[in-house]
Amino acid sequence: MDQNRHQHLELGRRSDFPFACDPRLFSDEQYATIRRWGHWCQGLSNGTLTPFTEAQQRFVAAVKGATPPEEPHAAAWWRYLKRRAIEEKHSAAMRSSHQVDADTFYNRDMAKQLRRTMGGVNLREHKRG
Repeated sequence: MDQNRHQHLELGRRSDFPFACDPRLFSDEQYATIRRWGHWCQGLSNGTLTPFTEAQQRFVAAVKGATPPEEPHAAAWWRYLKRRAIEEKHSAAMRSSHQVDADTFYNRDMAKQLRRTMGGVNLREHKRG
């Protein structure tokens, strides 16, 4: 128990957790919580630390998905883990650029010409009956 408590204190003292996903999707409070307590949360969620209080056991259950996260720090850590998983799975698609090149199939002038041509054809066919 004493060794476990020492490990909890050691990780609890560490701050500046490296935020490894897009922070824009988190509230300021969630971001601050993860940056401050991330090492400790990581230790509890990956099994490095053994939970010895009921609150810590609820935290682990929430992070593992057994119960919904109710405490703010559990909800923030759960969200962080889920976002990390999404970014790792879809990293190529998330970093791709969706800009249209200037060298497209139709440029503006070609599209205008096509509309004029099709408009003329439609008008002739309509008049023909």
